[in-house]
Amino acid sequence: MTDARLAELVERAFDYRGYVTLRRTDGSELVGFVYDRSASHLDLFDETATRRVRVSLTDVADIAFTGEDAARKAQAVWERRKGALEPRDTSAWGEWRESGPVLLLVALDRELRSAARALGLVRRGDRARGHLGGNEVVGLALGVGGGSHRAVVEEQPRLVVSCGFSGGLDPALAPGDLVLATAVRDETGDELTAPPSIRQRAAEVLGGLRHFEGELVCTTAVAATEEEKLALARPGALAVDMESYPAARAAAASGIPWLAIRAIVDPLRSSLPAFTRDPAAGYVAPALKYALSGPRAAAELVRLAAGARAAAAALEVALRRLRPILGATEARA
Repeated sequence: MTDARLAELVERAFDYRGYVTLRRTDGSELVGFVYDRSASHLDLFDETATRRVRVSLTDVADIAFTGEDAARKAQAVWERRKGALEPRDTSAWGEWRESGPVLLLVALDRELRSAARALGLVRRGDRARGHLGGNEVVGLALGVGGGSHRAVVEEQPRLVVSCGFSGGLDPALAPGDLVLATAVRDETGDELTAPPSIRQRAAEVLGGLRHFEGELVCTTAVAATEEEKLALARPGALAVDMESYPAARAAAASGIPWLAIRAIVDPLRSSLPAFTRDPAAGYVAPALKYALSGPRAAAELVRLAAGARAAAAALEVALRRLRPILGATEARA
């Protein structure tokens, strides 16, 4: 196979939203979902969505597009339903604004980088911008815990998507697992239920990925230790973060649909280093100081970095799957 043909197959595989079958030069085959690529290799989730595999391009003999493109199918279903059941200027998942961008809210620059790569957005500082279908998409890194209300008021979006990293509250969740929120709850017990129609469509396109549906618990301080996470855990509560409830509350107050999706970094039976309690100070210098405190601390940082890489990769794959939903609403001229 020529280099040009291989490069074409690699780009098609990266854009494809279903499983591919990769045939190696030694005759073996690997079925998986391509979530990243470079000039020298492909990165895949295997077909169980539990293992990441890196394959050198020199070992690739062919790529076949054997799995169903679930996101494309969901978009086709949406278009059929819309044409049959709704007037042309009405969303298939309910009432929402006919203008304004899709607003993607994250806390950290690393989360914004994953979102920008997944959705083809151009980043400048703490903001990313682009288009999906007929919709403008704006991504904002707001910092930990705040800024959602102001962002919603300023952007006047048609849809708010809160996404990023989180800690696990259910022992079944591991680093890189995804949580699609059915509801978000704050520390006082106030709960907001996710709009069911768009959440159900999101669940459809995430099919095949290791994801869970349940409640997100939102705190005003970092839940860093196993004990703190255990105190928040209850049946149906899957993960903890600091941003999803404020984003959902800001959207709901303005009558705007919202969606929340999180990727696990630290599971329930683990603790974060103490310096993570002060995110405003930045992590680089405190992390270096912590690593120098001893071998155990260095090992904990290695584990945390591996969890963050797994979460970033999973979040990017999930947002790529959600592209048809984020681009499906019609924008009026």
